[in-house]
Amino acid sequence: MSLFDEAAKTWDTKPHRVETAKKVGEVILSSVPLSKEWKVLDFGAGTGLLTFFLSPHVSRIYALDNSKGMIEVLKEKIEKLNAENVEPVLSSYGEVQFKEPLDLVVSSMSVHHVEDVEELFGWFSSILRSGGYVAVADLLKEDGTFHKDNTRVFHFGFEREEFEKYMVSAGIEPVSFKVVHSIERNGREYPIFLSVGRKI
Repeated sequence: MSLFDEAAKTWDTKPHRVETAKKVGEVILSSVPLSKEWKVLDFGAGTGLLTFFLSPHVSRIYALDNSKGMIEVLKEKIEKLNAENVEPVLSSYGEVQFKEPLDLVVSSMSVHHVEDVEELFGWFSSILRSGGYVAVADLLKEDGTFHKDNTRVFHFGFEREEFEKYMVSAGIEPVSFKVVHSIERNGREYPIFLSVGRKI
């Protein structure tokens, strides 16, 4: 059982996680012209905190995570909420095929767990339609003290220039970059940004 499989059971009991997803979701709604016709991917969806925030605004949202424990909790929530337009996907990125190009890829606090971010953005670009959007939230560059355990943490946050470079290399044009929230921990603030891009 992975760290995330175990953590899934109590994931939603931490107020900062719920608040972060809400803040990120609100800024996505104000930054991206979502449509009820859109098909969306939530990458690293976890228990679906961001997924369920956005699901009323789109046609279908795929909730992708490679943790069985997270997907199990997400499935329970789908049933409880009768969220028919949310589709859980237990897999790693790059192994998933979609029947048609997607309109938007979102992600919150997951990309720092991906070793090859350039490859990840290349995959995002490959599943998006031309003109489709990417909206990714993560930590600004930090000193490695955000996580108690840095196992499977490949990046201690990101600088704006570094993150937008990943987008550009994948054919995604940066649209906006703003700090949308911060998490207080260890007696200090850890800012969280939302970076929005559009596939050229």
